[in-house]
Amino acid sequence: MLAKKKRRKSLFVLLAITVSLCLLILYAFVIEPNRFVVTRYQLNQQFASKDNVFKIVQISDLHLKKFNNRTQHIAEQINKLNPNVVLFTGDSIDKVEQLDGFERFLSFLNKQTAKYAIMGNWEYWAGVDLKRLTQIYANHNCRLLINESILHNYSDRSILITGLDDLVSKPDLIKSLQGVLPQQNHLLLAHSPAYRDSFSRDELAKIAQYKPQYMLSGHTHGGQLSLFGFAPLRPNGSGRYVSGWYRDGAIALYVSRGLGVSILPVRIGVVPEISYFEWFLK
Repeated sequence: MLAKKKRRKSLFVLLAITVSLCLLILYAFVIEPNRFVVTRYQLNQQFASKDNVFKIVQISDLHLKKFNNRTQHIAEQINKLNPNVVLFTGDSIDKVEQLDGFERFLSFLNKQTAKYAIMGNWEYWAGVDLKRLTQIYANHNCRLLINESILHNYSDRSILITGLDDLVSKPDLIKSLQGVLPQQNHLLLAHSPAYRDSFSRDELAKIAQYKPQYMLSGHTHGGQLSLFGFAPLRPNGSGRYVSGWYRDGAIALYVSRGLGVSILPVRIGVVPEISYFEWFLK
């Protein structure tokens, strides 16, 4: 009798473990990768007023495989946020053949909303034709920035947006700021956050001169697998960064968890995100 009870208990434990593992696998491969949340932040709250709030949506690491209901839902959520600009911080696609689906995604966004984009490592690895990608973005009121800056006007204020190339190519802050005057409101975009720790002496001098307030990056996916905040696997170019805010350097950095998956089609503890910022301009 005792042996039977022990056997039943062992079978129950084994069954519980098996069911738990199956549920974990289901969650990691099906549920969490297809979820997304909107993370919201307010910047420069000391300057807060109704007429100087500049609304930014950051879309990073979409890794669009195909246009589907989730992708459409993401586009609808972006429109619902009614941003002043949408910023794409790289790795929108993995393969050239995904460009048509990405253009369809762009077509669902409000055409009147200004958009800016930078390159990620996967656009390069996929061998995307830059002329075609630039034109696709342009068709939907989006400017692709590769080591260049643009002055975006908002009401009676201006925002300098500097888009840097990815680390797999040649990011060049000096070139990005050639012929550009410093502005009170300055934002850097760089796909790989490790670039923040690799500035040359000349680039650091430029940062001291131009004083950009914020830098937006992605690339890490938050590790895709996070165990109680620990992300053991991150791609080259992540450096010491995982996700969220880093305010320990010359520029406050936000690293998005992104919206897609890469290499392993799983996420655990790192829910995909649309990043939304209300920036109170000087």
